[in-house]
This record gives sequence, C-alpha cells and structure tokens, in this order.
Amino acid sequence: MSQNESKGLLLVKAEPLKLAEMVARRMVGAQVMDGALLLDADPSWAGAINTVLVKRGARVSELRFVRRPPAG
Repeated sequence: MSQNESKGLLLVKAEPLKLAEMVARRMVGAQVMDGALLLDADPSWAGAINTVLVKRGARVSELRFVRRPPAG
C-alpha cells in the first residue's frame, strides 16, 4: 500500500475536465469518476495543484480531501 492510499484522495471538479485531467496526470495519479477527478495526492498539495490547474486554464470549482473507500 502506498503512503497516499492510507490518506485518501483529492476530489477536483474543474472545467474543461479533459484539460484538467491532462494537467493533473502530469503531476499525480488521476482518474475521472462521475464528472470529477480523483487525484492520488497528499492533501497538503491541494493549493499547489489548484494553482497549476488554474494557470493552465482550468476553472476549478471544488477541490477537497475524500477518504478512500475500503478495499474489497
């Protein structure tokens, strides 16, 4: 188990989603689920991730920590 798996994920809602996904994947593990990005990143990185997404042209409307669902 990686260190981030025990901590959780960052949920990001941003438009355009494809742009945000492309930018995020260059920084951290990312997947799209239900119209949002789930990033495998330390929550302390949230501000930096937000800054990069905005500078690259994404409009971030939500960025928050979410717990990882239990495995199994």
